Amino acid sequence: MRYPTIDRPGRKRRDFGLVAGLCAVSLLLANLGEVGRLTVLRGLRATVLAPVLAVHRGYERGTGLARQVEELTAERDSLARQVAAAADLAEENHRLRALVGLPERLAETFVTGEITPGAAGDVGPHTFLFRTSSDVRLTVPAGVRSPKGLVGVLRARRAGSALGEFWTHPDFRVAARVSEGDATGIVRPFRVEAGESLMLLEGAPFQAEIPAGTRVVTSGIGGVHAPGIPVGTILREGESRSGWSRSYVIRPAVQPGYARVGLAWIPEPLDGPPVAPPEPEGGP
Repeated sequence: MRYPTIDRPGRKRRDFGLVAGLCAVSLLLANLGEVGRLTVLRGLRATVLAPVLAVHRGYERGTGLARQVEELTAERDSLARQVAAAADLAEENHRLRALVGLPERLAETFVTGEITPGAAGDVGPHTFLFRTSSDVRLTVPAGVRSPKGLVGVLRARRAGSALGEFWTHPDFRVAARVSEGDATGIVRPFRVEAGESLMLLEGAPFQAEIPAGTRVVTSGIGGVHAPGIPVGTILREGESRSGWSRSYVIRPAVQPGYARVGLAWIPEPLDGPPVAPPEPEGGP
């Protein structure tokens, strides 16, 4: 059976003209210089491809917002669990101190804020902006953590915010210890392997062989970071070794740029340090 529309001469001429036109455009684009190609590309993006690009950008924004919602939900759940555990520990500590006659510990305060990596023009790839709605005056330097672990340190105050450095900053250092045992050392940024930023624990005692998988936490020495904050886990022993110390590669608990909510540590209560009682009249 023949279809009369297939062998129409007009259709053949139109198809031939379309193919010839496409070939001519292809040759023209192939012979254009770099500037000409960029001009054509900008024209296509602004006209023909504009609706497609708009839909693609909307999809990316929606996907990014959904991912952030999932991350914030997970952080909220983790914070809720930590708050519950902290309340139980605080009550137990209160009872034990009352039994042995020790005074109450100095309260520790964490100020919650939003972490925005590289939010200002004068910050680098290893810095972030810490925004908080709290009326508490932040003190710098101040350690910043997330529900998962160590994030970095605040270095400079601004109006309603502060500038901080992620632990990947070349100058970052923090005193740390292993969660089980008495091995201590200094943790610093190491290098990137397979797209993952790693840490290095230096100065660990030579006689202390730390197995892989051991948790490393902050020791609190220096007064910048609260003690007990998760830093990461031991991955393997480092290459550098001396007669008195070892080094260990650490997989960090928090990768920079993934934390969206942080807690800045204030080691004193919000109403200031305790005031010493006045001496009795007459003195000694």
